Formats: sequence, structure tokens, C-alpha cells
Amino acid sequence: MGMGNDMMEAYLFEMHSMLEQLDDLILSSEQAKTFSQDAVNEIFRIMHTIKGSSAMMEFNSLMTIAHRIEDMFFVIREKTMDAIPEDMRSDLFDLIFESIDFFRSEIEKIESDQPLSNDIDTFLNKINTFANKISGEGDGDAPAAEGGADEGGDAPAPASGELMAYASADFPYGMQVFFDEGAGMENLRAMMLVNAVKEVVDESQFDFHPADVQLNPDTATFIVDNGFILRFKTADDRTTAESAVRETGSVREYSPFDYAAGIAAQQSAAEEETPASAAVAAPPAASGTEAPPAQQSAAAQPASKHAAVKESLISVSLSKLDALMAVVSEIVITEAQVTASPDLKGLKLDNFTKAARQLRSLTDNLQDVAMSLRMVPVSGTFQKMKRIVRDMSKKLDRETNLILEGEDTEVDKTIVDSISDPIMHIVRNSMDHGIEEKKEERIAAGKDPVGQIILAARQTGSEVIIEIIDDGRGVNDEAVLNKAIRQGLAQPGTDYSHKDILNFLLMPGFSTNTEVTEYSGRGVGMDVVKSNVESVGGTVTITSELGKGMTTTLKIPLTMAIMDGMEVSVGESIFTVPISNIRQIFKASDMHIIQDETHGEMIKIVDNFYSIVRAKDFYSIQGGVDSFDEGVLLWVESGDNSFCLFVDQLIGEQQVVVKPLPEYVNNFGIKSSGISGCTILGDGSISIILDVANIYTAQN
Repeated sequence: MGMGNDMMEAYLFEMHSMLEQLDDLILSSEQAKTFSQDAVNEIFRIMHTIKGSSAMMEFNSLMTIAHRIEDMFFVIREKTMDAIPEDMRSDLFDLIFESIDFFRSEIEKIESDQPLSNDIDTFLNKINTFANKISGEGDGDAPAAEGGADEGGDAPAPASGELMAYASADFPYGMQVFFDEGAGMENLRAMMLVNAVKEVVDESQFDFHPADVQLNPDTATFIVDNGFILRFKTADDRTTAESAVRETGSVREYSPFDYAAGIAAQQSAAEEETPASAAVAAPPAASGTEAPPAQQSAAAQPASKHAAVKESLISVSLSKLDALMAVVSEIVITEAQVTASPDLKGLKLDNFTKAARQLRSLTDNLQDVAMSLRMVPVSGTFQKMKRIVRDMSKKLDRETNLILEGEDTEVDKTIVDSISDPIMHIVRNSMDHGIEEKKEERIAAGKDPVGQIILAARQTGSEVIIEIIDDGRGVNDEAVLNKAIRQGLAQPGTDYSHKDILNFLLMPGFSTNTEVTEYSGRGVGMDVVKSNVESVGGTVTITSELGKGMTTTLKIPLTMAIMDGMEVSVGESIFTVPISNIRQIFKASDMHIIQDETHGEMIKIVDNFYSIVRAKDFYSIQGGVDSFDEGVLLWVESGDNSFCLFVDQLIGEQQVVVKPLPEYVNNFGIKSSGISGCTILGDGSISIILDVANIYTAQN
């Protein structure tokens, strides 16, 4: 099973990267309103690869569609894009996008172990009809027939003496196929050729020689010397099969021959005693349709060019990286246990201390390397948005450009996966609610008639900031507030600030669109975006100016696995507060504390008042200090929330390995009491990692 699994993983990985490449190619071609010859070759090559690998995995529906599109691009390659009128081009782009979507949805089915769709006839017909339009002959296989006629008139080469041995009265219409010299494994290639022909001709209507190619590797030598012989019942079937033969990899040449013509030739050869075999040596009848060798190698070149680059890359499964990360984490913990062991208290060990310091710096390096292995650029996620903007622009008839900035910014792989949906949702939101419906509306407001969405990413030390900015109509505070009141999220008659009103957008049960559209409906509001981003430790904020547009900012930690924490003690317990949440640490005395009837205790810092949360009371801990003079205040903030946390004392800064809480503990809603995970300290004791944002919401 392992092998099959590896093959499946490799197949899916390859498919994902090829579909992304296709999306890019077609988006940029659509902007140029044409396919360059390079693009045509590349699409042809990608479809050829998809066809091949899908055939290998026996995903026939994918193979068939890829094959048809490959055929179509074969015609486009021969005729060039100039032959395709402008009005047909947008249909062509739509058709290719549709096929990408077909592949994507099938791959999702494979990934979730669902059966593939069998019903591809309507889509096949659509492709075939279009291909026929392009070839302009009203007959999809016209190019093949055309080529045959150019070269040798209508009559195929008569079967020569040696071919006559393979001609068959039952299947009188033969075809002799030679593979590229030195192609190797000719018997398997012949088998693949037979499978390709089976797609277009019923298997009862043809046979082949040698008949045992599948089981007998020795047939390879025969095929190299004499070619592989296909024989058909009707001349039409042979013509149909020609397209399959022409498109099969490594076919060098093929020539038709007829049983009847062979008998006639034999008779005349006997009369004239001239060697009839010259017929086979002549140029193969249909090679006019095959790209000349030079052109073929040009089409195949991108593959070899890519190969050279790819050798320095290696794809590793995420589970292996997870395992590596787990081991590195254990090493970090064990290193702390060794160097901070209670047995060493009071001993003066110079050599040990020196070695321990060296060990510390090596584990730090090891950690950085292990982290960097998991980092992937956000460009993959960003590129997908181009497609969404393109589709919605067409559907909603709002011309919009998407501008990408900082797409090479890197984030942890698990995080990239979990922010892809939120970003997509926000981009759809901008298209749906943000960008004005009519160009006139934009022009009247003094804007460019074409809408603009900017997707930008940048990295600051410990986090990545992603902004989605649109220049649409912005958020109408009054409409949002009224809606929030209707939904029971806001109290009528209360005075809400602009910021408060924007926060309603992120609340569950809030969606501003009056009619449910294909894109924004689905009952999914911005609250889902918020919870997705918060599940990876990030925050979402919205800013907006009426008439100018809206900006959504996602702040996301670079990684989930290891972080810098401040260890603090409360009674006998030890907590870890993420350094990224701490603004300041200070001591205060009881006289600085302001009693507030509603909020309990507060303290004034600079010009603002912040509420105080006593960790001891919050977690009902026995022991610990009560007087502010004896403890320490941590001024912490997360997103827009800022408050002070009162603890007994600081233990010190420490790099900690974040251990997620087991599922069964989460069932008790422990996350909402400000606990995000735990870590193991040097002496083996456990420290709870605090989630500052949730403490704030639980307290208020």
C-alpha cells in the first residue's frame, strides 16, 4: 500500500502545481487577449502530462478531458492563435478555466475518497463542439484526415510483402506505428497506444499485433524492427484512431496500409518483379500532421528546462516535517531540563556551563532550520485570488484589477492552509460589497472606472501582516448599525464609535448583503474569517472610510510550534505569557489603583485607564499575593484589547515549545478561559500558556 500511497501523493502534488501553473498562464493570456506560441506549447505539455499521469492512476475521466483539450491545443498550435477570431477567444478562455475547475473538483474528490464523476459527456461535447469550430471543418478529426490526403492522395500505401504477413482479412485497414528511436519499453508504449485508441474506437472494431505486448517484454524488439501493427474493421475507425496515435507520446511515424491493396500489390509485384516494399520506406502517409522533429523538441523543452531547476528541490510530506518539529521540540525541552537541573544548584562547573551554552546555541540553530523548512511563500494562496477576481468580474460585470504585493513573504505551511479560506472570503466580500456596481458611480466619485483590490503581505519579526485593501464604496456605518440592531447584536439608543460599528461585521450572525449571491451567500459571514484566523493565533481588524474603500488586516504569527514566553508565577502555579502580547512590565502600589463600580480595579497608564485582571482570582488559585505592592503588573494587549494582568513574580524569559491541549480537555471550553496550550519547563513541571485575548473577553 505504501507505494500506491506515495504515487498518489506525488500525483496530487503534481496536479496541484500544474493546475496553479495553468491558472497563471491563462489569466495572463486572457489579459493579453491571446495565447503566445509558448503558452500554447506549455498548455499542450501540461495537458499531455495530466493525461499521462491520470491514465497511469486509472482516473479515466480526467485522462479523457485532458486528452481532448490536448487535441484542441494541437490544432491551435498548428494553426496559431491568429486563426481564431476575437469573439471565439473569450469562449476559449472560459472553456479552459472550466476544465481547470473540473480537474480541481475531481482532485478534491480523490483527496476526500469520494468516487469520481462519470458524467463528463456534456462537458466533452462542449469541448468537441468548440474544437470543431476551431478546426473550421465541422469535423473534430479534420486535421488528421487533411494530412493524410495531402501526402499520398487518398490511397494508403499498399501492404508490402513483409507487411502482408500482418495484414488481416477480418481487420483489413491496417496502420504501422514506429516509436522514437531509443524510446525503450516499446511493449508498454504499444500497450498505452492501444489504450489511447480504445478511447476513440470500440475494442471489438480493431486488433493489434503482436497481441501479447502487455505480458511479453520480448515483443519490444519486434516492435523496434517491424513497428507495431494496428488493424481496423473500417477505414473511418482508422481515421478516428489517427488522432489518438498522433497524440501518444514518443510516436515517431505511422503509415496506413490496406489488406485489399496489399493483395493487389502482391499480384502486380509478381508480374513486374519489382520490390513492393519501397512503399513503406516512403514518407509515412500521415506524418504531415505530426509536428516536425525540431518543433516537437521545442515543445518538449520546457520540461527539460524545468527538470534542471527542480533537482535542487525536494518535496517532503508535511507529516515528516511535523515529526522533525516534534523531535526538535523535545530536544529544546530536554536541553532545558539538563542545563537547569535542580541537582546542579550551587555547584561551580565551568566546563559544564561552557558546553551548556554551546548546546543552547546549537539547539536554537536547529530550531530555526526546522522552522524554516516549514515556511512556504504566500504566493500560492495569493495567485488563487486572481482567478476569483477574474470570475467575479465577469459574473458581476464589474471590471476589477487585483494587485499582489509581497507575495514571496513566507509563513508556516499549516498557517498558509488555514488562511487561504479567510483571504478568499474577504476578497469575495470586497468584490461583492465593496466595488461599486456601476462604472458611472465610480467615475462620479472621481475614481478610476476599473476597481482595484490590493492583496499585500509583509513580515515583521514575529508575525506576518496581510492586508486586503479595496477602493470601493466603504462601509456605511448607519446601515451596519441598523442591521446590527435588527440582528440583536447592538442596543438601540447607544452611542457606538466608528470602530465599534466595524466590529459588528466580525460578529456571528451578521451579513450585510440583502440578497444572497452565489459568492457571498452560503451563510458565511466575516465571523468565520475571524474564527479561522484566531484558530492559528492571529487577529483580524477592519478599517474603512465611506466612499474610499475598506481595508482588512490579518496579523498572523509566523509559527505555532515554538514561541518566546515570559514565565510568571501565581501561588504555586507557573504561567507563560507570550512575549508578543506584553507591552510593559511594572510594579504599582495599592495607592495607584482606581476602584471602579462596574469594572472592578483600574490603573492609569500614560493617558488611558486599563482594567486589571488578577490572575489569582481569575483562576481561583490558593496562595499567592494579594497586595499590589508585592506583585507585578504585566500590561498586555491582543488586537484591540489591552489590560493589565496581576501576578506574583516574574521568573524570566524562556523559549517554549507549545503543546496543544488534548481534544477531550478542549471539550470543556477551556480555550475561552484564556488558556491556549501548555509547555514543559526545564525541571519537568508544566506551565499553562495564556491566551491574552480570551482572558479579556472572559473578564468583561
